[in-house]
Amino acid sequence: MQFRLEIRHWRPLSWWLAVLSVALLLKHHYSVATAADLEWVLRPLSLLLEWFSGHAFHSNASYEWVSESANVRLVKACAGINFMLMSFIAYAWNIRPGQHAAADPWSWIAGRTVLLSAAIAAAWATCLLANALRILIAMAVESEDAGVHRLIGMLTYAPLLSLQLTLGDRSDYRAALAGPALLYLLLTVLVPLLTGNAFRNPSLFVEHLLYLALLVTVCGGVGLLLSRLESSR
Repeated sequence: MQFRLEIRHWRPLSWWLAVLSVALLLKHHYSVATAADLEWVLRPLSLLLEWFSGHAFHSNASYEWVSESANVRLVKACAGINFMLMSFIAYAWNIRPGQHAAADPWSWIAGRTVLLSAAIAAAWATCLLANALRILIAMAVESEDAGVHRLIGMLTYAPLLSLQLTLGDRSDYRAALAGPALLYLLLTVLVPLLTGNAFRNPSLFVEHLLYLALLVTVCGGVGLLLSRLESSR
């Protein structure tokens, strides 16, 4: 009984340690990668943009994907790895183990390995679709302002993350609203502060914080509205 009780508590911990390990490995890979190393994202992204927009893309000498007709160049920053990480964590949250898991540890490990692999694949596919949508919107807006592109990305990514969390538990709208804001705070505020990247361009980081404050305000406002509607029923 004591062994089973310990296993019950260690299984969720081992799940989140595995999720954290994958996230850290992917984050490290992105930090040292070149555009050539990110072809597993940039190449299929260029194909999606070709299908949806009709503009042809080709690889240049720097392994970036370029479309002269669309005036678009897919560089390392276009890979959307931060969103892929947020999407992966959201999927991991949806399929997190409960307190009453299977008794056999080896069956549990095998099953969770399959689920972890599926979460990675789903996050990759979601990242491609979200990135394609973001770039298509940016192409339609035709703005060169980096702030506008950052805002477009946030307004594209946050609803998709909410949708992911809603699919995991349709009754918990609070998690669906708070999740994107928390994930943004974790990956685009806390991590840059810990690594020191936030201090390399303080003005850009402050601008990002202002956009993030807007996101938190919108999510909080929607949550308050839904809470009032629920209480009035």
